[in-house]
Amino acid sequence: MDTKRVINKKAWWQKPKALFSFLLIMLFTALYFYSQKFSSADLQVNSDHLLFAQVKQGPMTVSVSGNGSLVPENIQWLAARVAGRVEQVLVKAGTGVKQGDVIALLSNPELQQQAEESRWEQETLIAQFDALKVNLDSNLLQQEAQVLKALFSYETASLHLEAETQLINNNTSVVSQIDYKKTQMNVTQLKQTWKIQQKLYDKLSLNMQAQIKAKNAQLNKLSKILQRAEERIASLSIMAPMDGIVQESDLKPGQQISEGGLIAKIADPKSLFAEVQLSELSIGDVVLGQPATIDTRNGIVRGEVIRIDPNVIEGNVQVDIKIIEALPRNARPDLSITAKINVSELTDTLYIQRPAFVRANASSSLYRVDQEGYARKVIVQLGQG
Repeated sequence: MDTKRVINKKAWWQKPKALFSFLLIMLFTALYFYSQKFSSADLQVNSDHLLFAQVKQGPMTVSVSGNGSLVPENIQWLAARVAGRVEQVLVKAGTGVKQGDVIALLSNPELQQQAEESRWEQETLIAQFDALKVNLDSNLLQQEAQVLKALFSYETASLHLEAETQLINNNTSVVSQIDYKKTQMNVTQLKQTWKIQQKLYDKLSLNMQAQIKAKNAQLNKLSKILQRAEERIASLSIMAPMDGIVQESDLKPGQQISEGGLIAKIADPKSLFAEVQLSELSIGDVVLGQPATIDTRNGIVRGEVIRIDPNVIEGNVQVDIKIIEALPRNARPDLSITAKINVSELTDTLYIQRPAFVRANASSSLYRVDQEGYARKVIVQLGQG
């Protein structure tokens, strides 16, 4: 006989499909309420983790900045004018010096010996020169005496001839014609003798001047040699050529220095200017004469652009800035500084603090926050930076 089957019906939550549909409906419902409760934004962040900048309107100074250092305009390298051995180092690097201060002392016995030999030769030549002058003066005086003697004989004979001429003219027979002719010939001879002696005197005088001139030339030459030797000895004392600070000096006692070897580097701290490295991307608006400010970490001074290097080295361009105000007392060569150059002045413009990772005169994506606190991405055309 047939038996009636009893079918037990399961609850809806026991059915997999029904349970999955229920959970899916609950998930969508939760997402709906969540979106309605918190907002319709795709992402929510804490404002403390963001950087905000307010858009302002008014005048704005457009500037570019870079790092650099103070460089002295007046620098002098001291080189050894003579070879020598370092005996003593009186001034080390970092010390201030005045013009004429001795920085180091060198020694060179060979130079000392050369100077002594030149001095002995000069003394010998001076003695020879004095003896020559005495001898020449004596010879000139003797010749002068011969000239006077010849002149006296000539004048005496002339008087004798004059007397005989008067007697001949008076037709006296005291003087014969033969004696008269002899007297005339004697006067003529004595006159010629006097003229020859005078010429000899002139020649001797010229010869004397020539010999003295030649000796003077030798003496002057030797004096120059001695002076040069003494100057070379004086060069063994290395002196500062100007007021300044010794920046570099590696001298050590006992060190041998060759002629022309570097001794020290002296810089004038009053002639400092700024060398600043600017990015090649920001150099386009920089021109000569633009004002600048220089931060020395201990004060800010004004400056002016005086030179722009035409070359780009490793993505940077060097700009020289002249300092037009008094520097702080701590300013010294090679001091690290930061400079800002004002490239333009905008009288009325909209501006914000420069965002990160943006370029001047280009479009960029920024987030604009409305009054409800929502940040929406917008495309902004940026100008000068």
